[in-house]
Amino acid sequence: MFKNILVPIHIAYSKNHKKLFEGALEVLDDDGKMTLLFVNQNKIHSSMALYEDSQSIYDHEALDKLKEIANIHSLPLDKVSFKIKDGVIHDEILNESKKLNADAIVMMATKPGLGSYFISSTAERVIRHAKCSVFVIRLDKNRKTN
Repeated sequence: MFKNILVPIHIAYSKNHKKLFEGALEVLDDDGKMTLLFVNQNKIHSSMALYEDSQSIYDHEALDKLKEIANIHSLPLDKVSFKIKDGVIHDEILNESKKLNADAIVMMATKPGLGSYFISSTAERVIRHAKCSVFVIRLDKNRKTN
């Protein structure tokens, strides 16, 4: 069991959340803490990066959405904290895991496709470079994602 886990989450992939949180709670110690992390890529991948006010609003909405997701899935709010970061997803996951001194990362992964043979997926990069345990949760084969 782990006392300090990081759970990167993509807000839009709501069908993944239930299984992700089940996995996270399974490895979380009774007195452990979990941090939900959403990485906003807009500043690096979008013309929206030019509009600081838009980013601030987006980050505030993302934080509200993380809290809503935690409530929907009945996460123990006394054990959960929330982080919003801007940047490249795998870099921010790794950076945040170091800052938090996380002893585990629990994250979703997509099925590997042809593209991942040429460009590594987020989960692969995190697994390769993390200094802590990484648990990768996959959806059932028959279940569709957003």
